[in-house]
Amino acid sequence: MTALVDMLSTQMELGECPLWDHRHGRLYWVDIIRCTLFERDWASGALRTWPLPALGGGLGLLGADDLIVAAQTGLFRFSPHTGRYHFLLHPEPGMPSNRLNEGKTDDAGNFWIGSISTLRRRPEGALYRVSAGGHVRQVLSEVHVPNALVFLPDNQLLFSDSHLKTIWRFRFDLDDGTLSERQVFVDDRALPSIPDGAVLAQDGTIWNAKFGGGRVAVYDRFGKIVSEIRLPVSQVTSCAFAGPELNHLVVTTAKRLLDDDQRRSQTESGNLFIFKTDVSGRREPVCRL
Repeated sequence: MTALVDMLSTQMELGECPLWDHRHGRLYWVDIIRCTLFERDWASGALRTWPLPALGGGLGLLGADDLIVAAQTGLFRFSPHTGRYHFLLHPEPGMPSNRLNEGKTDDAGNFWIGSISTLRRRPEGALYRVSAGGHVRQVLSEVHVPNALVFLPDNQLLFSDSHLKTIWRFRFDLDDGTLSERQVFVDDRALPSIPDGAVLAQDGTIWNAKFGGGRVAVYDRFGKIVSEIRLPVSQVTSCAFAGPELNHLVVTTAKRLLDDDQRRSQTESGNLFIFKTDVSGRREPVCRL
């Protein structure tokens, strides 16, 4: 059973990248278009914001206190204590019109990050694995819109190209990140929505935001829908489990691609929704760059 327990009236143009920081009991997310990083203290409800260094698209935990922030201009270490960014590296420095999008950390502490063209929806993006010491490996090429990056047990990975409306399941090599055994996990080509951000629950279900579909779909390990959460807005972008017991689902939404009439009718678009769930999520691994 899932129930809406809170909603933050953030009115984001493109809310994305929810991340629970179990180290300090804080929730982070971004508005990509407005280049804003949000932080909410779970206990007090206090909200802080900072400007991003460029168009954002990925977050991860880094070290004991910091975040790794992915933006159009590269990967940065961000300190919530000082509000300062420190440039780390750029996985594709020769592609200035691309921005980084959809980042997650695997259980070994490697940071995986996709890239997307800001000019057009052509297959000019990629998926990278960044390991300790800043070593970058491209593991997928010819990507349109990277999304739904989820690490599963038994060295498996989910990854979506939202433009193709498909989520694939891969097996990945722990040592070098090589992907193999590509299989279709979810085929959304018959739907008006696209698969966006996703997260894994402790019970093995996968929760996937449907941009343009007004819902979060819940899949079993075989890719079969077992339940869903309906929202009062259509542009549902991503989700993550949060809270001390990881039994709250945080859902980001957007106003992007809504026309004027839709913006007037969907007054809660761009807000952050928090649902209490009867399942729990998994702790986000800490990046070891």
